[in-house]
Amino acid sequence: MTPPLDIVILNDHASLTGGSAAVALASARGLAARSVSVTLLTCVGPVAPELRTVPNLEVICLEQEEIAKASSRLGAFASGLRNSRAVEAVRSVLRSKRRDRTVIHVHSWTKAFSPFALDAVCEMGFPLVMTLHDYFITCPSGGFYDHGANELCQRTPLSLGCITCNCDRRHYAHKLWRTARTAIQNRILHVPRRIAHYVGVSHFSLNVLRPHLPAGVPVTMVRNPLESVDGGPASPSQNRNFLFIGRFEEEKGVRLFAEAIRATGLPAVFIGDGSLAPELKRLCPSAQFTGWLGAGQIRAHLAAARALVFPPLWYETLGLVVVEAVAAGVPALVSDRCAATDVVQDGVNGLHFAHGDLGSLSEKMRLLADDSALAGRLGRQGYAGYWADPWTVDRHVEELLGVYRKLTRTAA
Repeated sequence: MTPPLDIVILNDHASLTGGSAAVALASARGLAARSVSVTLLTCVGPVAPELRTVPNLEVICLEQEEIAKASSRLGAFASGLRNSRAVEAVRSVLRSKRRDRTVIHVHSWTKAFSPFALDAVCEMGFPLVMTLHDYFITCPSGGFYDHGANELCQRTPLSLGCITCNCDRRHYAHKLWRTARTAIQNRILHVPRRIAHYVGVSHFSLNVLRPHLPAGVPVTMVRNPLESVDGGPASPSQNRNFLFIGRFEEEKGVRLFAEAIRATGLPAVFIGDGSLAPELKRLCPSAQFTGWLGAGQIRAHLAAARALVFPPLWYETLGLVVVEAVAAGVPALVSDRCAATDVVQDGVNGLHFAHGDLGSLSEKMRLLADDSALAGRLGRQGYAGYWADPWTVDRHVEELLGVYRKLTRTAA
């Protein structure tokens, strides 16, 4: 009889802290619901309550600090290069696993696990799958973005030009530390070529990464799981608010959005928080600032929006909030040089604007504000297209199982 499948998921956090964590946790629960034995090994707590009583799911959390938040900076720099406790935890979990039926799937490792945890998986002979939620497998800063110049970075990772560029959001010493970590990961441990299978989250991000990935390692596109609710299409033609959802940081393009609101005088809602919050409130004194909201509250704001604006200055790897907007029947305005262009077709379910261009964004916002018929048509077409082929957890899990079956002799 063919043995069942055993999956070990590695993720820095045991609770929802962003897009990659949301995918890792949803995958863990979705696989367990299919009677797959799942171990979720994490470094940073707390453990999300919804994970505690899931059949077929074991959650192990080392209750460590995230590198960026550690009380000891020297200790954080050392553990960020090699987290010895995490390495031993990986080895301890895998000692009881069978190589012919077990797959290890890593979602995030740069906030706590360190590259040596991935090296331990490979040393023990287990197939390692990696979802490319960011660009850390090749770019020391993880985003192909120069925070000093606030522009996309075209330098070759770990080249002299890369090493000498002060692109880090903090300071150059931190950039050098990140460069050292990537050099250990790629030049000493050779992690990229030891990955058994890569999972991409968008064709756009894969096109950015392909020149830097080992040619012989297979890559499969797997849609992220989205627990969207079909509440019927919104009525953007009757709404006025332009909506931003995300971190209030430079690379997210939120300042660009605020400047467009100031230039056009259109009503705006900002959902989220971050270091730019005081400046945004100064630029847009009439706008509504909600702070971070739960999923239900975000859906309510989407239903009341004319459009979602997604204006990142860096590439992103997808932009799940854009998928949520399309699913709700709300047009999305997105930069023409970001991964959300995989989801938003210009003139079909939203509009593209020239990357980082205030004039272009303002023009497209005015167009949607003035043309109710266009806003309604884009929203309806987005809603119909999404729900004809929704991004469900079941579909996500089935596509993952297809990858796992190729790596093991299992029935799942």
